[in-house]
Amino acid sequence: MPDPKSRYTPQGSQYDKLNPRKRSKRKARRIRQFFTKRLEAIGCILLPFLYRCFMQFVWWTSKTSDNCRQEIESLSKIQSNLVATLWHQETLTTPHVFRPFHVHALASTTTLGRLITALLEDNNFKVFRGGRRRKIVLREMIHHMNANSEVIYGITVDGSKGPPRVMKRGACHIAKECRVPIVAVCTQAKRALHVNTWDHTAIPLPFNQIKTHIIGPYWVDPECSDEAFDQFCEHIQKELLNLADYVDRSLHDGIPSAKIHSDFPEDWTGNDWPDNTLGTPLGPWDLQTEQTPPWAQPNN
Repeated sequence: MPDPKSRYTPQGSQYDKLNPRKRSKRKARRIRQFFTKRLEAIGCILLPFLYRCFMQFVWWTSKTSDNCRQEIESLSKIQSNLVATLWHQETLTTPHVFRPFHVHALASTTTLGRLITALLEDNNFKVFRGGRRRKIVLREMIHHMNANSEVIYGITVDGSKGPPRVMKRGACHIAKECRVPIVAVCTQAKRALHVNTWDHTAIPLPFNQIKTHIIGPYWVDPECSDEAFDQFCEHIQKELLNLADYVDRSLHDGIPSAKIHSDFPEDWTGNDWPDNTLGTPLGPWDLQTEQTPPWAQPNN
């Protein structure tokens, strides 16, 4: 029997061992399950290796700009736990970018989720398994962050099936319940292939210019009203859109690229950040890295 406490920790690949698939009664399906299981095992070895080789080659041959370490180290002085939000379009580069930070992420319990989990774990991620148990996992993630320090959640806020650039509220809910800050993250390449999927997943090419930028922190009062929480979620979505626009323009001499802006919401009115300023605060504690709200989670 698995330890009941294990449900509050990211089980990663262990989830598949603790929750084996039911053996089919039909012989044809058992044969298919036999080969599928072994193909998955091979994929869990090959995919992380191929991904690591490709990303290392892309980064080695490209000019990169990245403020991740500087910002995360600065934030960790006042709060060791945080929620990093990003768009699903950037998921391919996320494991490589955040490899040094031992980020926690979420993957489904499907075959694809098993492969993604193997890839993430190869890049020092700790993985919660969601899928149909997403609401349960959300509670597990909240419990885990409240019980531990130095926990960073990386959440694609419009995943896993879209619509693109429309933020779901799980990340903000975690930040509210755990009394930790949110940061907005964006990684883009000047030259990239965009897969014909709902999110237009970006594949960076070698010999490139790649930029990763983080802005924050943003804080949500754990005692805020429903209306204030709605306003906070809308603000984070707008900041993510503005950040994507800023990074895109900085890579293309101030000119927005159609590939990035094609799926922006119709009601997005353009980047309204003040000149020479990255980010717009909503509350009095936002975009400050020197002090935290009085109700913030204690920094251990």
